[in-house]
Amino acid sequence: MLISITRLHVRGLWAMPFFAMHVIRSVSQSRQAKGLLHFSTNREGLYTYWTLTAWESESDMKEFRNKGNHLKAMQKARGIADELQYHRYEGDTVPSWDDAMRALHEKYGRE
Repeated sequence: MLISITRLHVRGLWAMPFFAMHVIRSVSQSRQAKGLLHFSTNREGLYTYWTLTAWESESDMKEFRNKGNHLKAMQKARGIADELQYHRYEGDTVPSWDDAMRALHEKYGRE
């Protein structure tokens, strides 16, 4: 199974409505995504948001990522966010949020 962890820091309060709109549309798209095994979100403070997804395959994840509302959100992300980070790996189980956050922070050299 492919595990995908993302972290996004919204630029500021002015960007929150745009971020929320894209989140709602992307979540709606995810409900129909082929191969999605797990989806959860987490928040760190007011402006930092995480996603943790598990997919049957990398091709299923890329099919979701590269079309529809999620693609539109990714195209606008640099204007909405000032930090975008991700980590993907093959795993047998969905990690806990603590383990997912640690894995992404380790990739980017954060504590």
